[in-house]
Amino acid sequence: MSNTTNVKRAAVASLMDQLRADVTEQKLTPQEELEILEKLKVYGRTVTGSDAIYSSEGIVFLAEVAFRPKNPDSSREALRCLANALYLDRQMVQYFIDAGYVEKTSEAYKSENVDDEFLLGRILFFSTTFAKDDHLINKWANEHHLVENNIAAISRHAIAYTAAASTASSLAVPMMQTMALQDTLKLLYTLTTKLSDVSTMLGPTIPHLLTLLSALPIQSSPLQAPTHHILDALSNIPPTTPDSQTSFFPPSNPTLHVSKILKILDKSAVIPSSSSSSSSSTTSRSGSGTSNSTTVDDFDTHAASLLKLLIEIYPLSPAPVKTLLHETLLPSEKERSSPLGSTNSTTLPARLLRLASSPTTTNTRLILQTLLFVISDEDPVKFVKNVGYGHASGYLMMRGIPIPSEALEEIGAAESGDGVSSRNKRINPITGQYLDDELRDIEASGLKGLEDMTDEEKEREAEKLFVLFERLNRTGVINVENPVRTAMQEGRFEEIKSDNEDSDDDGDNEAGKGKGKAKA
Repeated sequence: MSNTTNVKRAAVASLMDQLRADVTEQKLTPQEELEILEKLKVYGRTVTGSDAIYSSEGIVFLAEVAFRPKNPDSSREALRCLANALYLDRQMVQYFIDAGYVEKTSEAYKSENVDDEFLLGRILFFSTTFAKDDHLINKWANEHHLVENNIAAISRHAIAYTAAASTASSLAVPMMQTMALQDTLKLLYTLTTKLSDVSTMLGPTIPHLLTLLSALPIQSSPLQAPTHHILDALSNIPPTTPDSQTSFFPPSNPTLHVSKILKILDKSAVIPSSSSSSSSSTTSRSGSGTSNSTTVDDFDTHAASLLKLLIEIYPLSPAPVKTLLHETLLPSEKERSSPLGSTNSTTLPARLLRLASSPTTTNTRLILQTLLFVISDEDPVKFVKNVGYGHASGYLMMRGIPIPSEALEEIGAAESGDGVSSRNKRINPITGQYLDDELRDIEASGLKGLEDMTDEEKEREAEKLFVLFERLNRTGVINVENPVRTAMQEGRFEEIKSDNEDSDDDGDNEAGKGKGKAKA
């Protein structure tokens, strides 16, 4: 053990003794008491050598100082010491809970002072996050106004941010208020995971959260705090009551809030700027082509709540909102001139399809696929028509959802995001591309069409197709009749002669010398 640690340990113990002595002697001036607590705060930023703080007795004593009305500045400094200790050592959280100070913190949380809200909210966040007994959290909520005071704090922030938005300047909101809001939202999120009746108890926060979301400008990193904290909380509070649904879909403008959420998604759903493995952490461009400092890693870390929220509200959405979701998230008819999700396209649907199949989006890949399935009304045929079999098959197989044979037929234009119908144009069910455009691309690439192949080339392609369908059927990927086998059984293949056979052969060759050729 170093001499420096011993010196620090002695200094911390001496400072704590001075504070304890003053409880009875009361010789310290408010300024002297504050200076001692400031020194303890600095020492307490590391656990080593701070034994007098990181103990049951130390935590209880600092809590006593924090909740006595003698000196507000000293009380806040003691709260800072406590917040550091609870953050660095979970055992300190248990000491704080066992001493009954969470109850006092919950009641003091009604303070409208943003410094108090920040410190008390942070301590409550640690206490609820690391509490071993959820019944205690329900007790704090029901008997000590924890939820009530949390909702009141969020309401105050909603008013302040709305006022700031009217000035068109985020600088109108002080930094401490932003910090207080973030810890209040983190506490709310923890409550959504711990309370027994989330919808009833926390439903009243929905209108305030949506007001905040509307007031906050979309930053260059759209999912940065506090935006992603708001979405985290909203995604965990089911909008099952009429009031909460009215908040989400205002009768005068039902798409108001969903439009803002979709704009955030559009700005945050970025694709790597290059194909290198390091591209997931590089600056990318959004669909509008503007510079965007969001990265694929940012999206994968924070977007799950946004996607989950859209999944939750879709079944409850009125018709205008569902139409907006279809138009914004599903590929339009215009995009079917190329395979869906093509790297040539920067539209939001194309980017979502690429992110849904990207190896870098480990947290959001499945939930993205689920969102696209849900807004396809959870119908596998619609899902395949909307995104193409290539994008849909893996998800449907993983979910154990059978793929109807009609989903693999050449189809007319699928239900699309832009509502445009092109029923006279057939679509490749695998890629989602119009067949006419697919043939055009093949010709432009220099690949041979069927009419330009020799008989031997046609035979090789038929054999490849036969083997592919047999393999897919065996592995369970599809369960359809092999079209090559069907053509053979229906007599749509004719025997062609080998090059070494005479042109006047009478057709009595032994089996196996000829080759199969598809009839026109």
